[in-house]
Amino acid sequence: MTDATGNTFLSYRRSRADEADLLIAAQHDHGIPTWQDRKDLSESPTGDELRKVLEDSFTSSALLWITPDVQTSDVMRKIEVPIIIKRYRKQDGFFLMPVCAGGTDYKQAAACVDQQLSVENLQKWNLPKVSGNPISESEAVSVAQWILRRRIEAIEKQLDPDSALRISLHTRIRPESQSGTALILDWSDRFDGREARPGTWGGNLLPALRNVSSALQKMGESRGIIVSGPASIPAATALGVAFLAQKRQKIAWNQFTPGRPPQFWTLEEPREHSGCVGRINEQDISANDLAVFVSIAENVGPAFAQTPQSVLPKFRAIVHVAHSSRSRFDIESPAIASDVALTVVETIRKARDDFRPLGVVHLFMAVPLGLAMLIGQLLNTFGPVQTYEHVPTDAVGIYKPAALLHPSI
Repeated sequence: MTDATGNTFLSYRRSRADEADLLIAAQHDHGIPTWQDRKDLSESPTGDELRKVLEDSFTSSALLWITPDVQTSDVMRKIEVPIIIKRYRKQDGFFLMPVCAGGTDYKQAAACVDQQLSVENLQKWNLPKVSGNPISESEAVSVAQWILRRRIEAIEKQLDPDSALRISLHTRIRPESQSGTALILDWSDRFDGREARPGTWGGNLLPALRNVSSALQKMGESRGIIVSGPASIPAATALGVAFLAQKRQKIAWNQFTPGRPPQFWTLEEPREHSGCVGRINEQDISANDLAVFVSIAENVGPAFAQTPQSVLPKFRAIVHVAHSSRSRFDIESPAIASDVALTVVETIRKARDDFRPLGVVHLFMAVPLGLAMLIGQLLNTFGPVQTYEHVPTDAVGIYKPAALLHPSI
Protein backbone atom coordinates (compact mmCIF):
# COMPACT_ATOMS: atom_id res chain seq x y z
CA MET A 1 0.00 0.00 0.00
CA THR A 2 1.35 3.42 -0.96
CA ASP A 3 1.96 5.84 1.92
CA ALA A 4 0.11 8.96 0.74
CA THR A 5 2.27 11.15 3.01
CA GLY A 6 5.45 10.11 1.17
CA ASN A 7 7.58 11.86 -1.42
CA THR A 8 6.69 12.97 -4.93
CA PHE A 9 9.12 11.73 -7.58
CA LEU A 10 10.07 14.15 -10.35
CA SER A 11 10.81 12.44 -13.67
CA TYR A 12 12.32 14.89 -16.15
CA ARG A 13 14.95 15.22 -18.85
CA ARG A 14 18.24 16.38 -17.37
CA SER A 15 18.49 19.10 -19.98
CA ARG A 16 15.47 20.65 -18.19
CA ALA A 17 17.31 21.04 -14.90
CA ASP A 18 16.38 24.72 -14.52
CA GLU A 19 12.69 23.88 -14.91
CA ALA A 20 13.11 21.05 -12.41
CA ASP A 21 14.54 23.49 -9.88
CA LEU A 22 11.44 25.73 -10.24
CA LEU A 23 9.11 22.74 -9.88
CA ILE A 24 10.90 21.45 -6.79
CA ALA A 25 10.97 24.88 -5.14
CA ALA A 26 7.25 25.47 -5.77
CA GLN A 27 6.36 22.06 -4.35
CA HIS A 28 8.44 22.67 -1.23
CA ASP A 29 6.73 26.04 -0.74
CA HIS A 30 3.37 24.22 -0.80
CA GLY A 31 4.38 21.46 1.59
CA ILE A 32 4.99 18.68 -0.93
CA PRO A 33 8.12 16.66 -0.10
CA THR A 34 10.04 15.58 -3.20
CA TRP A 35 12.61 13.12 -4.40
CA GLN A 36 14.90 14.56 -7.05
CA ASP A 37 17.84 12.69 -8.54
CA ARG A 38 20.52 15.38 -8.47
CA LYS A 39 20.12 15.95 -4.72
CA ASP A 40 18.92 12.57 -3.51
CA LEU A 41 20.74 9.90 -5.51
CA SER A 42 23.17 7.90 -3.40
CA GLU A 43 26.35 6.33 -4.70
CA SER A 44 24.42 3.27 -5.89
CA PRO A 45 24.19 2.66 -9.65
CA THR A 46 21.60 5.00 -11.11
CA GLY A 47 19.29 2.32 -12.52
CA ASP A 48 19.23 0.22 -9.34
CA GLU A 49 18.70 3.25 -7.13
CA LEU A 50 15.90 4.61 -9.30
CA ARG A 51 14.10 1.26 -9.26
CA LYS A 52 14.46 1.09 -5.49
CA VAL A 53 13.03 4.58 -5.01
CA LEU A 54 10.19 4.20 -7.49
CA GLU A 55 9.10 0.86 -6.03
CA ASP A 56 9.25 2.15 -2.46
CA SER A 57 5.81 2.52 -0.82
CA PHE A 58 6.98 5.88 0.58
CA THR A 59 7.14 7.25 -2.96
CA SER A 60 3.56 8.47 -3.02
CA SER A 61 3.27 9.97 -6.51
CA ALA A 62 5.15 10.99 -9.61
CA LEU A 63 5.31 14.17 -11.63
CA LEU A 64 6.13 13.15 -15.18
CA TRP A 65 7.52 16.18 -17.02
CA ILE A 66 7.05 15.31 -20.69
CA THR A 67 9.08 17.49 -23.05
CA PRO A 68 10.26 16.79 -26.62
CA ASP A 69 13.75 15.82 -25.45
CA VAL A 70 12.35 12.93 -23.40
CA GLN A 71 12.63 10.93 -26.65
CA THR A 72 16.41 10.82 -26.17
CA SER A 73 16.35 9.84 -22.49
CA ASP A 74 16.82 6.11 -21.96
CA VAL A 75 16.58 6.62 -18.21
CA MET A 76 13.07 8.07 -18.45
CA ARG A 77 11.74 5.82 -21.23
CA LYS A 78 13.26 2.51 -20.11
CA ILE A 79 13.40 2.84 -16.31
CA GLU A 80 11.33 5.62 -14.80
CA VAL A 81 8.20 5.68 -16.95
CA PRO A 82 7.58 1.88 -17.01
CA ILE A 83 7.88 1.62 -13.22
CA ILE A 84 5.74 4.74 -12.65
CA ILE A 85 2.97 3.38 -14.88
CA LYS A 86 3.15 -0.01 -13.17
CA ARG A 87 2.76 1.69 -9.78
CA TYR A 88 -0.15 3.80 -11.07
CA ARG A 89 -2.00 0.76 -12.45
CA LYS A 90 -1.90 -0.97 -9.07
CA GLN A 91 -4.42 1.62 -7.82
CA ASP A 92 -3.12 1.41 -4.24
CA GLY A 93 -2.99 5.15 -3.53
CA PHE A 94 -0.09 6.08 -5.82
CA PHE A 95 -1.04 8.84 -8.26
CA LEU A 96 0.58 10.03 -11.47
CA MET A 97 0.67 13.62 -12.70
CA PRO A 98 1.88 13.72 -16.33
CA VAL A 99 2.33 17.25 -17.67
CA CYS A 100 2.77 18.26 -21.29
CA ALA A 101 5.56 20.83 -21.37
CA GLY A 102 8.08 22.25 -23.78
CA GLY A 103 5.46 22.77 -26.46
CA THR A 104 4.18 19.17 -26.58
CA ASP A 105 0.55 18.20 -27.07
CA TYR A 106 -1.08 14.92 -26.01
CA LYS A 107 -0.13 13.08 -29.20
CA GLN A 108 3.47 14.25 -29.07
CA ALA A 109 3.69 13.47 -25.34
CA ALA A 110 2.50 9.89 -25.91
CA ALA A 111 5.06 9.47 -28.68
CA CYS A 112 7.84 10.79 -26.44
CA VAL A 113 7.29 7.96 -23.96
CA ASP A 114 6.80 5.22 -26.61
CA GLN A 115 3.00 5.18 -26.19
CA GLN A 116 3.41 3.90 -22.64
CA LEU A 117 0.91 6.64 -21.82
CA SER A 118 -1.69 6.56 -24.55
CA VAL A 119 -3.13 9.63 -26.22
CA GLU A 120 -6.53 8.46 -25.00
CA ASN A 121 -5.41 8.46 -21.36
CA LEU A 122 -3.75 11.83 -21.62
CA GLN A 123 -6.85 13.35 -23.20
CA LYS A 124 -9.15 11.63 -20.72
CA TRP A 125 -7.30 13.15 -17.80
CA ASN A 126 -7.73 16.58 -19.42
CA LEU A 127 -4.53 17.78 -17.81
CA PRO A 128 -3.67 21.47 -17.98
CA LYS A 129 -0.70 22.18 -20.19
CA VAL A 130 2.08 24.62 -19.50
CA SER A 131 2.80 26.93 -22.40
CA GLY A 132 6.10 28.45 -21.34
CA ASN A 133 9.22 26.99 -22.89
CA PRO A 134 10.99 27.14 -20.53
CA ILE A 135 8.29 27.50 -17.87
CA SER A 136 7.92 30.53 -15.63
CA GLU A 137 7.89 30.53 -11.86
CA SER A 138 4.11 31.12 -11.88
CA GLU A 139 3.60 28.04 -14.08
CA ALA A 140 5.64 25.96 -11.64
CA VAL A 141 3.32 27.20 -8.88
CA SER A 142 0.29 26.07 -10.92
CA VAL A 143 1.80 22.58 -11.21
CA ALA A 144 2.43 22.52 -7.45
CA GLN A 145 -1.22 23.41 -6.84
CA TRP A 146 -2.39 20.52 -9.03
CA ILE A 147 -0.20 18.09 -7.09
CA LEU A 148 -1.27 19.61 -3.76
CA ARG A 149 -4.94 18.97 -4.46
CA ARG A 150 -4.28 15.40 -5.56
CA ARG A 151 -2.05 14.77 -2.54
CA ILE A 152 -4.65 15.99 -0.05
CA GLU A 153 -7.32 13.85 -1.72
CA ALA A 154 -5.07 10.77 -1.48
CA ILE A 155 -4.22 11.45 2.18
CA GLU A 156 -7.89 12.00 3.04
CA LYS A 157 -8.71 8.53 1.72
CA GLN A 158 -6.11 6.94 4.00
CA LEU A 159 -6.58 9.07 7.11
CA ASP A 160 -8.85 7.89 9.89
CA PRO A 161 -11.95 10.15 10.10
CA ASP A 162 -11.10 11.16 13.68
CA SER A 163 -7.43 11.88 13.04
CA ALA A 164 -5.99 15.35 12.52
CA LEU A 165 -3.98 16.22 9.44
CA ARG A 166 -0.40 17.07 10.35
CA ILE A 167 1.71 19.88 8.88
CA SER A 168 5.28 20.90 9.65
CA LEU A 169 6.78 24.32 8.91
CA HIS A 170 10.53 24.84 8.44
CA THR A 171 12.51 28.01 7.76
CA ARG A 172 15.91 27.12 9.22
CA ILE A 173 17.04 23.65 8.12
CA ARG A 174 15.91 21.36 5.31
CA PRO A 175 13.64 18.75 6.93
CA GLU A 176 13.58 15.03 6.41
CA SER A 177 10.41 13.52 4.98
CA GLN A 178 8.36 11.81 7.67
CA SER A 179 5.56 9.30 7.32
CA GLY A 180 2.33 10.65 8.76
CA THR A 181 3.07 14.31 8.06
CA ALA A 182 0.71 15.38 5.28
CA LEU A 183 2.46 18.61 4.29
CA ILE A 184 6.04 19.63 4.97
CA LEU A 185 6.38 23.35 4.26
CA ASP A 186 10.09 23.40 3.52
CA TRP A 187 11.07 27.04 3.14
CA SER A 188 14.69 26.55 4.18
CA ASP A 189 16.08 27.23 0.69
CA ARG A 190 14.23 30.56 0.63
CA PHE A 191 16.15 31.80 3.70
CA ASP A 192 19.65 33.01 4.38
CA GLY A 193 20.06 32.36 8.07
CA ARG A 194 17.12 33.92 9.90
CA GLU A 195 15.99 36.14 7.03
CA ALA A 196 14.03 35.37 3.89
CA ARG A 197 15.62 36.49 0.66
CA PRO A 198 14.30 39.78 -0.79
CA GLY A 199 10.93 39.42 -2.46
CA THR A 200 10.38 35.91 -1.15
CA TRP A 201 7.59 36.63 1.32
CA GLY A 202 5.29 38.37 -1.11
CA GLY A 203 6.42 36.52 -4.20
CA ASN A 204 6.51 32.92 -2.96
CA LEU A 205 5.71 32.09 0.65
CA LEU A 206 2.54 34.05 1.44
CA PRO A 207 0.86 33.03 -1.86
CA ALA A 208 1.79 29.41 -1.11
CA LEU A 209 0.20 29.66 2.35
CA ARG A 210 -3.00 31.01 0.82
CA ASN A 211 -3.04 28.13 -1.65
CA VAL A 212 -2.49 25.58 1.12
CA SER A 213 -5.22 27.11 3.29
CA SER A 214 -7.65 27.12 0.37
CA ALA A 215 -6.90 23.50 -0.49
CA LEU A 216 -7.30 22.34 3.11
CA GLN A 217 -10.56 24.21 3.59
CA LYS A 218 -12.13 21.85 1.07
CA MET A 219 -11.70 19.04 3.63
CA GLY A 220 -14.36 20.71 5.76
CA GLU A 221 -14.29 22.11 9.28
CA SER A 222 -14.49 18.72 10.99
CA ARG A 223 -10.95 17.69 10.07
CA GLY A 224 -8.49 19.18 12.54
CA ILE A 225 -5.00 20.36 11.61
CA ILE A 226 -1.93 20.12 13.85
CA VAL A 227 1.19 22.16 13.01
CA SER A 228 4.72 21.93 14.35
CA GLY A 229 8.26 22.66 13.24
CA PRO A 230 11.29 24.90 13.69
CA ALA A 231 10.04 28.05 11.99
CA SER A 232 10.55 31.77 12.41
CA ILE A 233 8.07 33.90 14.36
CA PRO A 234 6.97 35.78 11.19
CA ALA A 235 6.34 32.43 9.46
CA ALA A 236 4.19 31.16 12.35
CA THR A 237 2.28 34.48 12.39
CA ALA A 238 1.73 34.27 8.63
CA LEU A 239 0.41 30.74 9.07
CA GLY A 240 -2.12 32.05 11.59
CA VAL A 241 -3.25 34.73 9.15
CA ALA A 242 -3.74 32.05 6.48
CA PHE A 243 -6.05 30.26 8.93
CA LEU A 244 -7.90 33.23 10.44
CA ALA A 245 -10.28 32.32 13.25
CA GLN A 246 -13.22 33.48 11.11
CA LYS A 247 -12.53 30.64 8.66
CA ARG A 248 -13.53 28.14 11.38
CA GLN A 249 -10.86 25.63 10.37
CA LYS A 250 -9.70 23.73 13.45
CA ILE A 251 -5.96 24.27 13.76
CA ALA A 252 -3.56 23.83 16.66
CA TRP A 253 0.17 24.30 17.15
CA ASN A 254 1.98 21.36 18.73
CA GLN A 255 3.98 23.42 21.22
CA PHE A 256 7.08 21.83 22.74
CA THR A 257 8.58 23.28 25.91
CA PRO A 258 11.56 21.57 27.57
CA GLY A 259 10.52 19.77 30.72
CA ARG A 260 6.87 19.17 29.84
CA PRO A 261 4.94 17.07 27.32
CA PRO A 262 3.94 18.70 24.03
CA GLN A 263 0.71 20.72 24.16
CA PHE A 264 -1.81 21.64 21.49
CA TRP A 265 -2.26 25.42 21.55
CA THR A 266 -5.51 26.46 19.94
CA LEU A 267 -8.03 29.30 20.11
CA GLU A 268 -10.70 26.71 20.86
CA GLU A 269 -9.23 26.46 24.35
CA PRO A 270 -11.19 28.69 26.79
CA ARG A 271 -8.93 31.41 28.13
CA GLU A 272 -7.46 31.27 31.63
CA HIS A 273 -6.09 34.45 33.22
CA SER A 274 -2.39 34.66 32.46
CA GLY A 275 -1.38 37.75 34.40
CA CYS A 276 -0.33 39.44 31.16
CA VAL A 277 -1.45 43.03 30.68
CA GLY A 278 -1.39 45.52 27.85
CA ARG A 279 -0.11 49.08 28.15
CA ILE A 280 -0.46 51.83 25.55
CA ASN A 281 1.91 54.77 25.26
CA GLU A 282 1.10 57.69 22.97
CA GLN A 283 3.95 58.74 20.65
CA ASP A 284 3.89 61.05 17.61
CA ILE A 285 0.49 62.68 17.09
CA SER A 286 1.24 63.17 13.37
CA ALA A 287 2.02 59.48 12.76
CA ASN A 288 -0.37 56.82 11.48
CA ASP A 289 1.33 53.50 12.30
CA LEU A 290 1.04 51.45 15.48
CA ALA A 291 3.90 49.49 17.12
CA VAL A 292 3.02 46.36 19.09
CA PHE A 293 5.52 44.81 21.50
CA VAL A 294 4.78 41.30 22.77
CA SER A 295 7.41 40.43 25.38
CA ILE A 296 6.94 36.89 26.67
CA ALA A 297 10.21 34.99 26.17
CA GLU A 298 12.21 38.22 26.26
CA ASN A 299 11.71 41.98 26.44
CA VAL A 300 11.61 43.26 22.86
CA GLY A 301 12.28 46.86 23.91
CA PRO A 302 16.11 46.83 23.90
CA ALA A 303 16.35 45.30 20.40
CA PHE A 304 13.72 47.73 19.14
CA ALA A 305 15.75 50.62 20.57
CA GLN A 306 18.86 49.42 18.70
CA THR A 307 17.03 49.01 15.39
CA PRO A 308 18.15 51.74 12.92
CA GLN A 309 15.56 54.51 12.64
CA SER A 310 15.78 54.23 8.85
CA VAL A 311 14.05 50.84 9.13
CA LEU A 312 11.14 52.10 11.23
CA PRO A 313 8.39 54.66 10.65
CA LYS A 314 7.14 57.08 13.26
CA PHE A 315 4.46 55.61 15.50
CA ARG A 316 1.19 57.07 16.75
CA ALA A 317 1.36 54.82 19.80
CA ILE A 318 3.19 51.81 21.18
CA VAL A 319 1.29 48.83 22.59
CA HIS A 320 3.26 46.66 25.00
CA VAL A 321 1.92 43.32 26.25
CA ALA A 322 3.89 41.52 28.93
CA HIS A 323 3.40 39.80 32.26
CA SER A 324 2.57 42.19 35.06
CA SER A 325 5.43 41.04 37.30
CA ARG A 326 7.79 38.75 35.33
CA SER A 327 10.25 39.85 32.67
CA ARG A 328 10.19 36.37 31.15
CA PHE A 329 6.94 34.47 31.31
CA ASP A 330 6.54 30.71 30.86
CA ILE A 331 3.18 29.90 29.27
CA GLU A 332 2.24 26.71 31.05
CA SER A 333 -0.97 25.68 29.28
CA PRO A 334 -3.03 26.13 26.11
CA ALA A 335 -5.63 28.09 28.10
CA ILE A 336 -3.02 30.62 29.20
CA ALA A 337 -1.68 30.89 25.63
CA SER A 338 -5.22 31.64 24.45
CA ASP A 339 -5.53 34.39 27.05
CA VAL A 340 -2.24 36.03 26.04
CA ALA A 341 -3.22 36.04 22.35
CA LEU A 342 -6.60 37.58 23.14
CA THR A 343 -4.98 40.16 25.45
CA VAL A 344 -2.68 41.25 22.61
CA VAL A 345 -5.55 41.72 20.16
CA GLU A 346 -7.81 43.42 22.71
CA THR A 347 -5.05 45.93 23.52
CA ILE A 348 -4.47 46.65 19.83
CA ARG A 349 -8.20 47.31 19.43
CA LYS A 350 -8.16 49.70 22.37
CA ALA A 351 -5.18 51.58 20.90
CA ARG A 352 -6.99 51.80 17.60
CA ASP A 353 -10.13 53.15 19.29
CA ASP A 354 -8.20 55.67 21.41
CA PHE A 355 -5.68 57.00 18.86
CA ARG A 356 -7.23 56.13 15.48
CA PRO A 357 -4.01 55.00 13.76
CA LEU A 358 -4.82 54.57 10.06
CA GLY A 359 -1.60 52.95 8.89
CA VAL A 360 0.24 49.69 9.43
CA VAL A 361 0.38 47.58 12.59
CA HIS A 362 4.03 46.64 13.29
CA LEU A 363 4.54 43.43 15.30
CA PHE A 364 7.70 42.97 17.40
CA MET A 365 7.43 39.68 19.24
CA ALA A 366 9.53 37.46 21.46
CA VAL A 367 7.09 34.60 21.90
CA PRO A 368 6.69 30.82 21.49
CA LEU A 369 5.76 29.85 17.95
CA GLY A 370 2.36 28.55 19.00
CA LEU A 371 1.46 31.98 20.42
CA ALA A 372 2.62 33.69 17.20
CA MET A 373 0.20 31.51 15.24
CA LEU A 374 -2.69 32.26 17.62
CA ILE A 375 -2.06 35.99 17.38
CA GLY A 376 -1.98 35.74 13.58
CA GLN A 377 -5.37 34.03 13.61
CA LEU A 378 -6.88 37.01 15.45
CA LEU A 379 -5.57 39.81 13.23
CA ASN A 380 -8.63 40.12 10.99
CA THR A 381 -9.85 43.74 10.49
CA PHE A 382 -6.46 45.28 11.39
CA GLY A 383 -5.39 46.10 7.84
CA PRO A 384 -1.76 45.53 6.84
CA VAL A 385 0.49 44.01 9.51
CA GLN A 386 4.29 44.21 9.24
CA THR A 387 6.14 41.44 11.04
CA TYR A 388 9.79 41.63 12.10
CA GLU A 389 12.59 39.11 12.48
CA HIS A 390 14.97 39.45 15.40
CA VAL A 391 18.55 39.34 14.13
CA PRO A 392 21.21 38.71 16.81
CA THR A 393 23.87 41.18 15.70
CA ASP A 394 25.18 41.33 19.28
CA ALA A 395 23.91 40.42 22.77
CA VAL A 396 20.77 42.48 22.18
CA GLY A 397 20.25 42.33 18.42
CA ILE A 398 18.00 44.36 16.14
CA TYR A 399 14.76 43.89 14.23
CA LYS A 400 14.48 43.65 10.46
CA PRO A 401 11.23 43.74 8.43
CA ALA A 402 9.92 40.32 7.44
CA ALA A 403 6.50 39.34 6.07
CA LEU A 404 3.97 42.08 5.32
CA LEU A 405 0.61 40.43 6.03
CA HIS A 406 -2.85 41.44 4.83
CA PRO A 407 -5.28 39.69 7.18
CA SER A 408 -8.30 41.63 5.91
CA ILE A 409 -7.91 40.59 2.27
